[in-house]
Amino acid sequence: MSHSRLLNRFHRRSPVMPRLLSTGIALGALVLLALGGCRGGGAPAAPPPAEPVVQQNPLAPLASSARLYYDNSGGIADSVRLVVRDDEGWAELWSRATSRQSSPPGRPAIDFENEMVVAVGAGRMTPLDRIQVDSAGFFQERTVDGVEEEYFLIVVRTIEGCRRLDADAFPLEIVKVPRFEGSVRWGERRERAPDCGDLPE
Repeated sequence: MSHSRLLNRFHRRSPVMPRLLSTGIALGALVLLALGGCRGGGAPAAPPPAEPVVQQNPLAPLASSARLYYDNSGGIADSVRLVVRDDEGWAELWSRATSRQSSPPGRPAIDFENEMVVAVGAGRMTPLDRIQVDSAGFFQERTVDGVEEEYFLIVVRTIEGCRRLDADAFPLEIVKVPRFEGSVRWGERRERAPDCGDLPE
């Protein structure tokens, strides 16, 4: 029997050979694909993550020279967070704030080209309670659209006294800060005076 006839009979009787041949071809293709990937082919690498926005201007404590007025007599009895950017609004705010004074002090001059006025009021409290602007500064954030926006943050601290005096008071502070035309946000801090001891809350 010839060699070719023996091979034909073997192929007919053994279906394993065709499967081995096709498997070998498939494995060879996979190896070639892998080698091609090692040479720089395949899917492109994922882009690096976006750099976070770095805070450029952290909060700065408010200087004593920035504090323009403090009172708790009730010229402004409401809880307020107010920004004034012009002299007309400043005159109105000063008139309201000092309205309970028998001899109102003179209104400080403000350079509204470079400054703006901030008033913070705590509403009805007691004579030992206080309110103050702790600090202020410029911040940046990235929106969901990837746009960087700047805002001005003002941190306000309300300090609850020891409630030893049963009377009404309306703490109010007015300060000046650098002028900013954009969004103003408020950070709130509330605490109890440290010298209250074991007095009930």
